[in-house]
Parts: sequence; structure tokens; C-alpha cells
Amino acid sequence: MTTTSSRIDTAIATVERTAPDLIEVRIHPGVTLTVAGIAEILQARQRLADGEPLLALIYFPPEDLDFELSMITLDHYGTVPVEHFTRAAAWVTCTPRNDQFCKLYFAYFPSPVPSAIFEDESAARAWLVRFR
Repeated sequence: MTTTSSRIDTAIATVERTAPDLIEVRIHPGVTLTVAGIAEILQARQRLADGEPLLALIYFPPEDLDFELSMITLDHYGTVPVEHFTRAAAWVTCTPRNDQFCKLYFAYFPSPVPSAIFEDESAARAWLVRFR
């Protein structure tokens, strides 16, 4: 994991505080979503939020992603106090397969903060505005 003051590069994503109230997560193309990768993203988000709940925009690349089965069967928020560093989260899936994957995951493990899934970034950003 490498870091600058407002950006952290993880194994599977770039996590960046792009505004005073917004953290953007850009998943790298061609990666496999893993338990360790998601944990690293959550740690980076928490670090960049610096103790305040911020908006989060999680952006998948415009291609179908692979994932380890263990990643989709674990409640990633179960041991991480996401509500301490996230006010609301918008997921931009970009493809129907990624969209189905996210919806399936959150059907089993609902988010403890307001969240919504979108196929395009502009709709996700418009939704996040209501939580400013």
C-alpha cells in the first residue's frame, strides 16, 4: 500500500479523498476481488476519512470483474465500524454482471449506512448529493 496525503494505492484499487466530504474508490481493471483486497480498501477509506463520516463513491471498471467465492460470503462490515467513516456509499458497477454481483452481496449483507447501486457514475454522484 502506498500513500500520499489524500490518496492511497492498494493492491486492487486507488482510494482518494477528492473533496472535503468525498472518498472515491476506483477498482483497478483486471483484478480479482478478494477478502484481503476489500479489507485493504476499507482500511484506506478509514484512514483518509480521519475520524469523520464521509460520502463514498466506489467505482468498478467498465468490465466484468472476477471475485473469490470467500469474498462474497463474508460480511466485510461485520468487524469494521464503517458508519464511523462513511455517511453514505454509492456503488458504480458499470456492467450488468457487476451490478448483479453487488446486489447479491448486499441482499445477504445489508449496508449499515445508506447505500445504492448504479450502473453509471453520474446517477451515483447525483444520489450522493442528498447526503451532503
